[in-house]
Amino acid sequence: MSQKLSYFVLPTGGAASVAGDAVFKGGYLKIGGTTAAWLASQPAAIRNLSITANGLKNGFYKAYAAEVARVITITPTAVNSTDYRITLSAEKGQEFSNNLPNEVQTVFTHTTPASGGTATTIGDAFRTAINNHPYWSNRVTVTGTTTIIITAKAGFPIFSAAGGPNLATVVTTAGSPQFGLTGAQLLASGFAFNSDTGIPVAGTNYDIFTFEVGQITEAVLSAPADHRIIFAVVPGGNNATFITTLAGLITK
Repeated sequence: MSQKLSYFVLPTGGAASVAGDAVFKGGYLKIGGTTAAWLASQPAAIRNLSITANGLKNGFYKAYAAEVARVITITPTAVNSTDYRITLSAEKGQEFSNNLPNEVQTVFTHTTPASGGTATTIGDAFRTAINNHPYWSNRVTVTGTTTIIITAKAGFPIFSAAGGPNLATVVTTAGSPQFGLTGAQLLASGFAFNSDTGIPVAGTNYDIFTFEVGQITEAVLSAPADHRIIFAVVPGGNNATFITTLAGLITK
């Protein structure tokens, strides 16, 4: 049986909540609201969704956090007639890992002359080489002279830089990938959002839940046993109640 996918958007400031007593007694997780009027105003798929609490599995929750670009500085000590080496590594996706077979790794080298080599000439050489590289020019921007500053570009926040001898390397900003999704990303995801599921707002950020359920009842959607649910939740208003309770169920 192919897996069924359902997705729902809880809007900004929504008074979403769950029936905690029923959940913890092994009953159903239901979307509710502080008032009947609020619940009546919600998309039909949200109004009518209920999930058996003991059917949740393989779930995770990502609170929205914006991407932060990694920044690494490398400061050369000039020594004549010396080989210098910087190794840049990045996963083929957007996040760096230590699983080398999955990485793109490039070694940049520079050799100083018998006389006249300086930190500036070394920095200039590496900056030019990296900024003109067909792969790395799309992943990082290199600035600086006596100190080389390597900054990740948007969409590729994590990379690794290893300096050889006479190159002092410091991670000045650790960086992190984006968690959760923006409304614009949800709208571009290919999901067929509509008035039943709720429609993302382009300028809004969303926490994301995703999990599989073994049993589910919905007035709007029929559901096989193998079913994946995605909630896009605005972390505001009384949605905090929903987030806390559902996160607790997923992480048990």
